[in-house]
Amino acid sequence: MKRRIITIGIALLIVLGAFIVVKALPKKEAKSATQVSSAKAEGLLVEVLYAELGTVQHSYTATGKLRAFDRFEIFAQADGQLLASARNFKEGRSYARGQVMLEIDQREYRMTVLAQKSNFITLITSILPDLRSDYQDAYALWRAYASEIDVHKNLKELPKVDTEQLKFYLAGKGVYSSYYNILSAEEKLSKYIIRAPFDGVVTSALAEAGTAVRNGSELGTFISTSSYDLEITAPLALVEDVKPGTNAVLTSTEIDGQWQGRVVRVGGAIDEQTQSLKLFIRTSGDNLKEGMFLTAELEQQPFENAMSLPRKMVDSDDNVFTVEDGVLHKRHVKVLARQGDLAIIEGLEQGTPVLSTVIKSAHEGMKVHVAIER
Repeated sequence: MKRRIITIGIALLIVLGAFIVVKALPKKEAKSATQVSSAKAEGLLVEVLYAELGTVQHSYTATGKLRAFDRFEIFAQADGQLLASARNFKEGRSYARGQVMLEIDQREYRMTVLAQKSNFITLITSILPDLRSDYQDAYALWRAYASEIDVHKNLKELPKVDTEQLKFYLAGKGVYSSYYNILSAEEKLSKYIIRAPFDGVVTSALAEAGTAVRNGSELGTFISTSSYDLEITAPLALVEDVKPGTNAVLTSTEIDGQWQGRVVRVGGAIDEQTQSLKLFIRTSGDNLKEGMFLTAELEQQPFENAMSLPRKMVDSDDNVFTVEDGVLHKRHVKVLARQGDLAIIEGLEQGTPVLSTVIKSAHEGMKVHVAIER
């Protein structure tokens, strides 16, 4: 009997406990609903930044490829066989100004030039008797000139002719035509030896010793390593601020270092698709090589009474959201420049709270709650 009473008591306690739990559930749900309503009334938790107007420095950055300023495309200007000097003419070989880079066999043509000079001496000698009898004042000059001719050296300038009669006489004898033919031959003979026009390095070599070449055959490329031009593109609006003489700082993503540059030319044609112009920046320095990509940073005039903020805060229509009394307001601003992840704007008052939290559904009049009040 006593055990039965205990069993009944336990059962009553379980029923009473269940009743209490059921009564408590509606109250908990009502509390949650109250919290949700309170949160909706308070608004979404957001962060803001406060406009600080002042002088904002900015620059334009673009990447381009280096090209040597002094560049010499080497072509043969005579016919013949390349001599042994071509063995050393290889890519990466350096030459000093005036140093022989390539030689073409000139022996046959050189003999032709020597023969022309010998004939010229004979011609001058043949007219000396007439000069002695008819042009006594010119005789001594032309005799001295004939005696000084060295067939192994370039001809000197002809003696000065003072009278028209003597000039006609010399022309009739073929003196002038022979003289200028020899000058032409001497000029051509000089083209059998190719010398470095400046200090530099070979960047491509197509010459092989023993190869027969013709006038116009391509032999290689020779560049100066003293200065380079960096070609970049810039928007049309930038041209007003960037002119020849504008300084630039150049850097590379591949090697350490920083180089100074200067805009030397601005392209004259506009790219119709991008509405941009070409800028050419002259630079020099160690470790620079033709074909390298460098990034140029060109300083521009600073903006006054402006501010910079993350680009994500400005929409495609140049609007930002400000927060006033817990409500979002759309404000149109003037975007002065976009630079990396930042946008430089004007059109806001000092201290204006600007929404810095990205909200996809943000709209005019939306209620928000600023996380940290200033």
